[in-house]
Amino acid sequence: MKSSENFIEAIRNYLDSRAESDNLFVIRYADPSKSLSECCQFILNEVKRQGVSAMTNDEVFSLATHYWDGDCTAEEIGKPINCKVVISKDQLTEEDKAELKELAMEQYKDEQLRELRRQSAPKIQPKPTATAPKAGAEINTIPNLFDEF
Repeated sequence: MKSSENFIEAIRNYLDSRAESDNLFVIRYADPSKSLSECCQFILNEVKRQGVSAMTNDEVFSLATHYWDGDCTAEEIGKPINCKVVISKDQLTEEDKAELKELAMEQYKDEQLRELRRQSAPKIQPKPTATAPKAGAEINTIPNLFDEF
């Protein structure tokens, strides 16, 4: 299975915290016939069966709990799926905040630098073009004796 490590870690963290607070779940969570990778495989196949492309954290964790609570058949678990999984974070860590702040500062600096360059760039002046005499302009001229015809 090609699930992202973050996805597997999020499921593991949820199941571990659930096991700490629920004595009945600890017994099912210790079942040697079940595995975390098979649990993630079950979740991905269930998402595919439902035909959705996004789920809330609670829906995903509910599927993980269902896998450990129930007797899932091999058919329910399904075949491995090659896909990308994007997870959401409930709260940003201080490290995440610092990284995002640094990224925002870099983007702001780049934007300000582009604006300064744009403002200091020489303005392109339109080139003067020779204008052709308007039609009929020769009619309004005074004849000259020295002009050749």
